[in-house]
Amino acid sequence: MSETDAPQNGEPNVDKWWATRLRTRTTMGGSCELASHVQSLAQSGPDPARSVGNSFELRTWGRAILGGSEGRCLTSGPLAADLRLAVSLDKVLHRFGRVLQRNGTASGCQGTQSERIGTFISHDWGSRGSLKFMSLLLIFNSRAAAVIAVSVSVTVALMEAYDVSPWPSESSKKFVGGKVYITRSGEASLCGLVAYLFILCFWQRILSLCGRSASVFLDKLCIDQENEEQKEKAILGLAGFLDISDRLLIIWSPSYFDRLWCAYELASWLRLSGMKDTTVMPIHLAPALFAITFSLWSSIIIFIYAETIRSYLFGGDAQRSGSDVLMVDVFSAVAAFLCSAVGVVILPTHISRRLANSLKLLPQQLESFSIREANCFCCSHHHVHPETRNQLPCDRLLIFKMLLQWQQDFTGSGESVPTLEAFDFRIRQKLKPWVLRHVGGAHVPFRMLLATSCVPLMCTTIDFIPAMIQLGGVPAFRLGLDATLQSFVLGPCVATVIMMISAAGFDCKDHVVCDLLLTLLKSTASILVLALIWALINIPRAMLEHVGWQLVAGAVLVVPTVAIFRFGCRRAVGGSE
Repeated sequence: MSETDAPQNGEPNVDKWWATRLRTRTTMGGSCELASHVQSLAQSGPDPARSVGNSFELRTWGRAILGGSEGRCLTSGPLAADLRLAVSLDKVLHRFGRVLQRNGTASGCQGTQSERIGTFISHDWGSRGSLKFMSLLLIFNSRAAAVIAVSVSVTVALMEAYDVSPWPSESSKKFVGGKVYITRSGEASLCGLVAYLFILCFWQRILSLCGRSASVFLDKLCIDQENEEQKEKAILGLAGFLDISDRLLIIWSPSYFDRLWCAYELASWLRLSGMKDTTVMPIHLAPALFAITFSLWSSIIIFIYAETIRSYLFGGDAQRSGSDVLMVDVFSAVAAFLCSAVGVVILPTHISRRLANSLKLLPQQLESFSIREANCFCCSHHHVHPETRNQLPCDRLLIFKMLLQWQQDFTGSGESVPTLEAFDFRIRQKLKPWVLRHVGGAHVPFRMLLATSCVPLMCTTIDFIPAMIQLGGVPAFRLGLDATLQSFVLGPCVATVIMMISAAGFDCKDHVVCDLLLTLLKSTASILVLALIWALINIPRAMLEHVGWQLVAGAVLVVPTVAIFRFGCRRAVGGSE
C-alpha cells in the first residue's frame, strides 16, 4: 500500500478505491466524505457523466451508510467465551441435514462453548442442502462405512466357512483358471450393503453417543439466530472462528466464488494458514460417487437373483461341467449387466455430467476472480431487507476495510500493491493451481474410490473366503487373485470411466431431447468400455490354468488401470497450468 493509502485515525482508507472506481482524481478523506459524496449522487439522479462504475450501486450503498452502519466493524481478534461456539456434526446431519436446506430453520443457538473447532464449514447458502448433506456424508462417514461394511462381510464369510452361520446359505460355483470352485453367494455382500448404509447415515450419531462426534462450525447453528445482539457480534467476529479452527472445508458450488462472505472466509483462512488443512469438495461429486456405488450394489443384487434363476434354467450344480459353469457365469454377468444398465450407468452418467459441467466453470471463475465483483445479500437487495423492508448496512465496506487491515498478509511489507488487487492475484495465481490439482477434471482420489465404488465388489468377492479356507494352496491363491482384480481394478475403473466419459466432448443442457440423447450416447460409451474391462479381467483369468500366466494377466490389467488414473490426474493438473 502506498503512503497515500495509509490508514487515517487508526482505520484503513477504502475511499480511494471508490475514487478509482469512479475514475476521478479526487481523494476523499473519510467515510463521512464518502457518505456525503454518494448522498449527492443519490440526490442528483442519473447523470451520464457520473455513471462510470455503476452509480446506482454507489447511491444504494450511500443510503445504507446513512441508514446506520456507523460503529459496525469486523474483528479478527480472539472471540469472547460466550461466542466461541461449536456444534456436533451429528446435529448438522440430523434429520438428513434438514438444517442445511435454504429454507431450513434453526431455533436459537445449538452450539456449545469450545476452545477449538475441528472443521469450519464454508459454503454458499444458495446451493441445495441435499447436496451438502451428501458431501458431508462422503467426507466424514464414507471411510468408516467402508471399513465396517468390509469387516461385517468378512465376519459373515468366516461364519459360513466354519458352519456357524445362523441362516442357510446356497453354494455356487466359480470358474477360475480352468477349474470350478464352490463358493458362497449373497449373504456377505448383502450384510455388507446393510452395514454400509447404516454407518454412512448414522456414524456421527454413534460417535455422538460416545462423545466423539466431529466438532464443526456451521453459522446457522453456532450463531444465535434469535438474539440480534449476539448474532451481530458473532458475524462481525467471523474471522475469530477461523482462527480457532483446525481445518477448513469448502463445499464448492458454482456460485461459491461469487459470494462476498465466502471470499471473506477464504481470505481469513489464507491469512492464517495458506491452504494447509484445507479440503475443497465439489458439491456434485458426492451424488455422482454415491450413484455409482449404489448402482453397483443394485447390479450385485441382480446378479444374486440371476444365480437363483439360472439354477432353474440349467438344473443342479452336480450335472454341470466346467464349460457349463463358465457359460452360466457369463450368462449371469451379462443378465446383471443388461438388467441394471439403466441404474448402473445411465443415472450415474447423468449426474456425472452435471458434475463435469460445474467443474468446467471452476477454472474461469478462479482466473477472473475479483472480490470487488462478488455479490452480497445487502447489495443484491439494494440495501433493503426483502421481508422487513428495513435499511440494511453494507457488508462490502466492512469486508474491504478488514482486508486493508490485513495488508501485509497479502502484499508483503515492502510492496505497494493495493490489498484488494493483491488478494485477487493470490486467488488467481496461487489458489487456482492448488484447487484445480485437487478437484479439477474427472480425477477422483483413489482413497475416495476405496470408500465408495470399490466397496460393493470387495464385499462380493469376500464370498470367496469359505472356498479359499477349504481349498488352500494354489486354488486359494487363484481365488484371491480374482477377488483382488475385481475389487481394485474393476471397482475404481467403473467410477473413473463413467466420470471421464461424462466430462469428454461437448455438452448441452438447454434442450431436453439433446440432453437425453447425450446421456444415452455417453452411457453407451461407458457400457462398452466397462464391458471391455470386465472381459479383460474375467476371460483370461477364467481360461488360463497356470498360476504364472494368471499373474501375468493380472499385471497386464494393472498397467492400464494405473494409466487411466495418471491420465485423469494429468488432465486435472493440466487444467491448472
